[in-house]
Amino acid sequence: MRKNKYLMHIIVALTITASIGITACKSSADETKMSTDESSASSVAEESKEAKSQKNIKELDYKNLTVEDLTKNLIGKKELTDEEFLELVSTYRYVPITEDLNLEDGSVTQQAFSLLDDKNIKYTPSQNVLKTLIKSEYPQLRGIACELMDEFNGAKEENIDLVKEILKTEKEPYVLRRAISVVAYKAGEDPEIAKFLLDMAKNENPGVRERAAYWLCISSNKDIEGAKDLVFELMQDENKEVMRTACEKSGVFRDNQRITEYLKTILLDDSKYELHGICGKALIDMWLDPPNMDGHNETAYNATVEYIEKTSRNENIPEFTVLNYLSEVSDAGFEEWKAQNPYYNKDKIISAMIEIIKDPNANSLARASAIEVIHAHGKKEALESIKSVIDALTDKDATFIKDVFAKELAK
Repeated sequence: MRKNKYLMHIIVALTITASIGITACKSSADETKMSTDESSASSVAEESKEAKSQKNIKELDYKNLTVEDLTKNLIGKKELTDEEFLELVSTYRYVPITEDLNLEDGSVTQQAFSLLDDKNIKYTPSQNVLKTLIKSEYPQLRGIACELMDEFNGAKEENIDLVKEILKTEKEPYVLRRAISVVAYKAGEDPEIAKFLLDMAKNENPGVRERAAYWLCISSNKDIEGAKDLVFELMQDENKEVMRTACEKSGVFRDNQRITEYLKTILLDDSKYELHGICGKALIDMWLDPPNMDGHNETAYNATVEYIEKTSRNENIPEFTVLNYLSEVSDAGFEEWKAQNPYYNKDKIISAMIEIIKDPNANSLARASAIEVIHAHGKKEALESIKSVIDALTDKDATFIKDVFAKELAK
């Protein structure tokens, strides 16, 4: 498994720093040596060696290091050893953590990893490396460990256990934000993790609260006791990013009337047009949930229809991303969904879209998205029926709208 591209994502997101092959350092074997014979060493001895490895890391004149200093002993290799990678990644400890809980961008170590990536030099982090990093005294390295553990299909159980252990004492927001993404998908089945996630939703750092808001709104966590109440609070958070994430993802609580009404209030308030995209998406998730087609919420549906029927159209209203999302219906299951939701009226939706298309005051992207909505909800027949409307357009966006229509008709 190649890890160099994966590490680049970490480096860009976290802006970590490290150095390797530096003459000022001891040899990598002396500085970062880890147990390579687990079968013959006890776990106590291994942990002792890991701790010693961290303590023996020599201080570096990091400000004056160059990319060449960090990579001169690595260029030409096909793959880094554990010791080489650990020595490099460990100097991320010199990179300041920013206010938004990333590592400062542009570090020499980030550039070094970028060069290794360009040279196609591979690295696969071993379990021992992860253990060493997660137990580091430096929050930068503990955060990197979490990033390395956070795999697409979920972290391994042994890594979840490692993170759960450090969370008993972890206070650094930089680490907590990343630890959430390692363990939170298990919160619905693990009371200890559930409590941690709920606590993080109340953390004083907005970056931590934002991640907690995201993970409280996944389907496997939505039934955690207290989750919906906390999400409702986060939807009104003083921090814009926390509030936006909570609002956008809150559609998972489709049976919660309080959340539905709050989203409706924002969507129908013209002065809050900057939030219409995320709140409109959440409401559509509640009543339609494309492309899964398993939403059920009449209040959310009515709010969406009221929004798209607004006649006070301008560059911001209706928000084109709301219409775009409304067009993402899936043919599979759509007829069954309509039978289960008798409040749905495709003619009202199509009629509203036609009025948007005709209105030169509406955003051109909203008008274009309206064409896609008509096709999605009314099929080819409904699309063909508006040809005369399209042909009659003469405003400044007419050529663009006609081109979009022609392409949609050709599908």
